[in-house]
Amino acid sequence: MVCRFLLPLLFLTAPAAAFPVERCINLGAAMEAPVEGDWGYVIEAQHIAAIAQAGFDTIRLPVRFSAHWNGTYLSPDFLARVDQVLNWAFAADLHVILDLHHFNEMAFDPAFHGPRLIAIWSALARHYSDAPDALMFELFNEPHGAFTTERARPLFRQITAMIRRTHPDRWIITGGGDWNDLDEMLRLPDPRRAEVRTFHYYRPWSFTHQQAAYLPDPPPPSDWGSTADIAVLRSDMARAGAATGPVFLGEFGVYAATDQAARLAWIRAVREAAEANGIPWCYWGFTQGDVIGFSAFDTSTGQWEPGMLDALFD
Repeated sequence: MVCRFLLPLLFLTAPAAAFPVERCINLGAAMEAPVEGDWGYVIEAQHIAAIAQAGFDTIRLPVRFSAHWNGTYLSPDFLARVDQVLNWAFAADLHVILDLHHFNEMAFDPAFHGPRLIAIWSALARHYSDAPDALMFELFNEPHGAFTTERARPLFRQITAMIRRTHPDRWIITGGGDWNDLDEMLRLPDPRRAEVRTFHYYRPWSFTHQQAAYLPDPPPPSDWGSTADIAVLRSDMARAGAATGPVFLGEFGVYAATDQAARLAWIRAVREAAEANGIPWCYWGFTQGDVIGFSAFDTSTGQWEPGMLDALFD
């Protein structure tokens, strides 16, 4: 078989005993759109380089695979584009979490659409059979609605068993219901070998999503940082860090219309609390295209947003 992927020497060793992610950023607003570019952002090689140069070790790549599934196979052209982005990341010595994103139909009828989710992952498992260990699979982004933790658990176990036939050592990531809620994650079974549980953190929602233009009724401006606010954050991260097996903070961020000093303070506090509890993290997100969003990087100037790298690394 001809290998489609670059294999840097960094990833030719045996699979790591510990989850290899420490500092990650979500490369959103591109491939989880119905078509890449619909939301004003197309991934470029220079963006991958900027991420690596900044000090991140991983990108989480949200992809709406369900929009490119014809009932039998995934679009070869679309898969080739995903492979191109993966190879840019591997060439930059980055790990990649391939995240199945925005399969929204599962929230309404998981029993009906579950077989499609299984079929998509079967196709992905075959396609990436020769990918380097730097590639990780996240089975589903933010189960919600009718796709509850109870419904997700057996389906994720079935998909994991199927993937393990050809990927015995690849890292597989799963989260719980209510949009990858922390408490729902803690209701998932303890992870097995090369498995990670994930949660997303946007607490309090009234602060992190204030003035978010894409919401029908966005929260008004508010502040954060009181003693009580910090106590809640530290308690949440301590509960996550005490869980059995590896835990991953897959998303956290604040809408960019927020007061920047308060926004950066929250980002720093969440990152520090996660690290204090041994939890690797992944900021949302790199850029947001046409939407102000949660951007860390301004693609128009090629520069990181002021203060962002300090909040994430210092």
